[in-house]
Amino acid sequence: MKRGPASGRAATFTDPLAKAIAAWGEDMPREVRALAEACRATSGKAVAERVGYSGGVVSHMLARKYPGDIEAVFIRIRGALLGEEVECPVLGAIAKNDCLDHQRKPFSAANPARARLFRACSSCPHNRKKESA
Repeated sequence: MKRGPASGRAATFTDPLAKAIAAWGEDMPREVRALAEACRATSGKAVAERVGYSGGVVSHMLARKYPGDIEAVFIRIRGALLGEEVECPVLGAIAKNDCLDHQRKPFSAANPARARLFRACSSCPHNRKKESA
């Protein structure tokens, strides 16, 4: 089975912003607009790496078909693309997406900073695990 466009035809390109408007409407969340504009400026793959998700998640978010935790994706977009920060009790001001990365990391006694972060994250108001519990 041959993949891709039919022989002799060019591949079609869908404008990310047009895709988002078609799915979300003109009053889409600012995170979706930022995601679409970033994809338009570079590529979906580059934006996905920057946000910390796969290209499929980016595409599904633009199409309003992502079945996962949309708020977690929005938090990563706010940190990576919109520059929002949170005040970390260990590191000071850090991007929201970096905060989520630190929350996901396991305890490590070999790294003193990692150990401090692990303890601080468990009682931090920005901890997403506490919200879902």
